[in-house]
Amino acid sequence: MKMKWKMAGFRGSRPFAMASKVVLCIAITVVFCAVPVKKVHAEPIRIAIDPGHGGENLGAQYKGYTEKYMTMVVAKAMMEELQKYEGVEVFLTRTEDTELSLQQRADYAKEVEADFLFCLHFNMSEYHTLYGTEVWVSAFGNCYAEGKSFGELCLNELCSLDLYNRGVKTRLGKSGADYYGIIKHCQEYRIPCAIIEHCHLDHPQDAGRYETTEAMERLGVLDATAVAKYYGLYSPTLGNDYRKYEKPKVEIPSKVMKPDDTAPVNVSLTCLRTKPETGEVNILLTGEDVESGLLYYAYSLDGGARYSGLQKWEKNGTELECTLKVPVDEDISLKCRVYNGYDLYEETETVEIPALQGKAEENAEDDTAVTDVSGQDIDAVVGEEEETVEASGSVHQINMGWYERKDAKEKNDKVQIDGEDVSNFLWLAILGLLVSVLILLMITRAVYRKQRKARRRGRRR
Repeated sequence: MKMKWKMAGFRGSRPFAMASKVVLCIAITVVFCAVPVKKVHAEPIRIAIDPGHGGENLGAQYKGYTEKYMTMVVAKAMMEELQKYEGVEVFLTRTEDTELSLQQRADYAKEVEADFLFCLHFNMSEYHTLYGTEVWVSAFGNCYAEGKSFGELCLNELCSLDLYNRGVKTRLGKSGADYYGIIKHCQEYRIPCAIIEHCHLDHPQDAGRYETTEAMERLGVLDATAVAKYYGLYSPTLGNDYRKYEKPKVEIPSKVMKPDDTAPVNVSLTCLRTKPETGEVNILLTGEDVESGLLYYAYSLDGGARYSGLQKWEKNGTELECTLKVPVDEDISLKCRVYNGYDLYEETETVEIPALQGKAEENAEDDTAVTDVSGQDIDAVVGEEEETVEASGSVHQINMGWYERKDAKEKNDKVQIDGEDVSNFLWLAILGLLVSVLILLMITRAVYRKQRKARRRGRRR
């Protein structure tokens, strides 16, 4: 007795059972491929970027540079770099030279449901003595933990330009809330916020990091890279994969993370040795600051009347050994200051050094300048303006409207293929394949029926 294979629409056609299974497998594949490959996270990370200042609020101005224009250049570069990563949406608080209140900036971050707000700035100091890069964050709860973790990443990126790391810091107002308005308002909305002070415009130590549009765009790219590492983003365009990157771990504090308001302690100065023939004095500085660490030191050869410019406390720890080059025909009253991460200092005792003998001939022409062993002139007096390298261009003359039109034209000229484009292509290809298989099955079925009818007619005859 023959067993008959029965299937709806394919009666007695065993081959079509396998074909139907193939169709089912293809359909399942289509369902899985329907998930866009662009999304790395369940929901896209939403980033708000705030170009500091704007409109009548010019920000820092120094030797032809105006901060409100500089922050816009950095912000646009940061946004464009982040848009090359998957699973992220980027928003600018302002796209034109307009003035916004700090509350409006925070409100905008809340409106777009931002996961983080990054506020971009450049720095200056009252006496033009400070240099380096720093990040300010909230002193409260999760906003502190996330801000601190990101801040460390960001400073690591910026310090790749040989900028000096001034640290991640908090600051409180008289009311006990965060001092900086943008951070305070974001904290009220439970949105982490970080103010990135890229470098100081008024110190030669930071020269070369901001003078041109290209240099400012480089800062924006570094900011974006820090964000990508923080959120573990992936960019097939750039070839950067930070999905397994381990960001700094910062616990949510149980108390307010107050700023350091005390000067370093246990500060001392020891003269280790002298070299009369070269005019070199080797000294040992010590100091402690468990809250914010040690950042700079400065020294005086006349008992504290005039101090050198700020020198880097190059190594972490409580001791620093360095060599000073001093006049050999004068008595030296050596005194030092040791600074912590919040620029508070403590002075050492004065160490008297009698005039050194055997003055070298090369020092005969100028026996007043004080230099360290690297030859850097550091006879600047604290409180006096220091010379800076002249800029190669005036940023305040940039026409931002022209800049934006140029960028828009470049984007229109480029053919961008991202993960979503690839996903859509795969969708269409698989659907096309499915349709082709179905058409082939229909044709095969029609041919089979025709042949079957022909066989039946042959039997009847």
